Amino acid sequence: MAPALPAAPSSYDDAVRTIHGLIARDAADAAILPAALPRLYVHGTPVEHAVLLFHGFTNCPQQFDELARRYHARGCNVYVPRIPHHGLKDRLTRDLASMSVDELADFATSAFELTRPLGTTVSALGLSLGGTMVMWLAQTQPLDLAVPIAPFLIPYPLPPFVGQFAMRLLATLPSMYFWWDFRIKEKCLPHYAYPGYPTHALARLVFFGDVVFAQAESAKPRARRSVLVLNEHDNAIDNGVARRMNALWNAHGAAYDELVLTGLGTRHDVIDPTTYPNGRTAVYPKLEALVLDAR
Repeated sequence: MAPALPAAPSSYDDAVRTIHGLIARDAADAAILPAALPRLYVHGTPVEHAVLLFHGFTNCPQQFDELARRYHARGCNVYVPRIPHHGLKDRLTRDLASMSVDELADFATSAFELTRPLGTTVSALGLSLGGTMVMWLAQTQPLDLAVPIAPFLIPYPLPPFVGQFAMRLLATLPSMYFWWDFRIKEKCLPHYAYPGYPTHALARLVFFGDVVFAQAESAKPRARRSVLVLNEHDNAIDNGVARRMNALWNAHGAAYDELVLTGLGTRHDVIDPTTYPNGRTAVYPKLEALVLDAR
């Protein structure tokens, strides 16, 4: 069972104290990898830009640490939470199979509430599962800027109608374990991320996206601004399905934007410097500009 989520803080000091408590709680848990601890980079007072960063599926806060420090160096207060069931020392854990849609939605909302007192404006960015969490917040919370990066809504190259059926089928079968790279298995980098995943967890990622789609079909999103970021040659998610979410939002008058990253090759994780060091120059400056040039 996941730990209870904290109450929404009433002030900057309360938010910082609460987040430090969450970091201390994880640090005291012998099952959690030190690299997976949540990160909080603040300037001692509320600033103009508060930034919330959600790591990807099977990764941990270390994935976004360099980008978080870059935002902080440019005057932002930054929070990088650890998504439930991620960041365990046992890299071959099957714990992700117990992840639920409600748990992901509630966690994302709580992380936003914790970040809100840190700045005049709040921007949320996330990759993969983290991107879907950002989409959830864009739909349900008064974000100033949402930046879902390659949100995991349907695996590529499954067509949506096939993918939906496949995920429902996976959820009814006993959970299996798949490697991200079956050739090297547990040797897959980075060492602070899981080298594979249970199929029930993959299905719930898609079901989480379905919940956002259902709300987007009937209600205008609450984020003031959103920029969907896609790699033109993503080899893990269906860019067309992510664009369909933007189209639903824009049908309600949201006027959300899209940024297509080119020249990155066939990859999904464009953030982690361990596996894609070129992201520091090819991706990070663009993401910094989205936040710091937001109006």
